[in-house]
Amino acid sequence: MLIDLHAHSYLTCGCSLDPKEVLARAELHGLDGVAFTEKNTQDGCEELLDLGKRSKIKVFVGMELDTDKGQYICFFENPLLAPEPVQMWGSNRERPWSVEECLPKLKSLGAAIVAARPFDAEFPYPAREHLHTLKCLCAIEVYNPSVSLGANEQAMEAAKKMHLPGVGGSDARNSLDEIGYAATLFEKPIGTQRELVEALRGGAFWPVMMGELAKLMKPGAARAAEKSKKKKKRRWGGA
Repeated sequence: MLIDLHAHSYLTCGCSLDPKEVLARAELHGLDGVAFTEKNTQDGCEELLDLGKRSKIKVFVGMELDTDKGQYICFFENPLLAPEPVQMWGSNRERPWSVEECLPKLKSLGAAIVAARPFDAEFPYPAREHLHTLKCLCAIEVYNPSVSLGANEQAMEAAKKMHLPGVGGSDARNSLDEIGYAATLFEKPIGTQRELVEALRGGAFWPVMMGELAKLMKPGAARAAEKSKKKKKRRWGGA
């Protein structure tokens, strides 16, 4: 089962994507599911889950959490019951939430946690080497077309050293054209939010890079990216 584990909608501040249109585009690319991972909130998840009941494409809900040491995608078995970050740690306007405080708390609440774009230099507080100290991760995002090839390579190497599986997601937030370039292949069908969380804890999944890499890369990088893609397929078993 092929799922885009990292997508956004108008429920994320600064994003205007209609979730219905995201699902329609995902279907065109042969995806089986989309996880909407709105930034720092799960407010509106009921709307997304209701949409999934009427869609051919499975809908899952997560949350992309910004911290002082990286971004993390968190999935709960029942997102409707999960507390909002601002309720637990207050406003993050003055300073970012502490990763040392947030991740253990979220795990204690039953979240499956994935490190997202950990080496992305464009994020003010990337995880970088601090990633290796975290003990509560289920996986690391190693394919994200919104970050540089080098950042994805570093995430791949970190996952290998930490003996964690990798995932892929489009991180679509600016355009529907961003959908269909990365996803995660699960060994077994995933039908519910609970099954997704259980699958992420189980580790039977693989990152998949899709589409034409040249459209997403800077001039001159496409050939190197294609070579790297072939090497990753052999290493991870990607499709």
